Amino acid sequence: MANFGNITQGNSGDLQSNVILQESLDTFNSNLGFLRSIHRDFGGQAMRFNQELITRIWSVRAAGDVGDFAQATGYNNGGEDSDGNPVAIKLDQHPFIKFHLTDLEREQSEVDLVSEPAKQAAHALSKKVADTLVTEGLSNADTIAAVSKANFGVDDLFAIAEDMDEEDFPAEGRWVVLSPQAYYALLNSLQGYSNATYNVGPGLTEANLDTRLAGFQIYTYSQMASVSDGTASGWDVLAGYRGSLAMVNRLPEFADASMQVGDIANASEPTSGLSLQLRRKYDVMDAKEKYALTLMYGVKAPNDGTDNRLFKQKVT
Repeated sequence: MANFGNITQGNSGDLQSNVILQESLDTFNSNLGFLRSIHRDFGGQAMRFNQELITRIWSVRAAGDVGDFAQATGYNNGGEDSDGNPVAIKLDQHPFIKFHLTDLEREQSEVDLVSEPAKQAAHALSKKVADTLVTEGLSNADTIAAVSKANFGVDDLFAIAEDMDEEDFPAEGRWVVLSPQAYYALLNSLQGYSNATYNVGPGLTEANLDTRLAGFQIYTYSQMASVSDGTASGWDVLAGYRGSLAMVNRLPEFADASMQVGDIANASEPTSGLSLQLRRKYDVMDAKEKYALTLMYGVKAPNDGTDNRLFKQKVT
């Protein structure tokens, strides 16, 4: 569960804000396990919308970066150190979702009643973030030839891994996001793979491939095929490594307490640092306690000059 030691609230903050934020962060992180595989720069400090952050991603060092020791010059020639590549990302994504409780709902609400709309709101918000990440990834990915659903399988993942090896991408931290169509085609292709050290039976039975395969951590996204890369949609595979996609996240700034009509509560997930904000007020005319759950972030797919760090493919 999330740790809420750093929650800040208005004067009338109570258990409801804690419950809503806790349920929201738990749901958000379970829906977006993909965040664990990309470059993250998350923080709980407040910043302005559209403010630019500089994060740093370290690239693979080449053999040409290695220097040769010389008696006359020692370690001075060649082999220069490499700073992380500065990547500028704007906090230009600020989605929010609203929900409310009526007087009767609020007065009779137990924890379950309060937490359920928080889960649903967080689920929709996480899908919005996923759309942004996948769109950015697809828009900056090299295309691999399409393959039929009947023929898509683990050998296609090996082919992507081979392309990554040829580009000298790191072997660690590789991931692939699949559409449901590609995911179940992959599961089907694994039925014949079983040996003393690898048994896919439980995964096939539960339709859950919670493992690394062909060097990739496997993820699925239900809306994958409907996301456009700017020119076309219908993509089923997006593959990269930790440095292929970068996301920054900060809390949105807000007015000081003397100017606030309602309450503002902030919470950060302790493992990733992902921060969400909950805004709440009571509308005396509508007789409703109104909530808005929000986060502020930016995403970018860095490249090395003109070379993309991602691959995409259609499964037709």
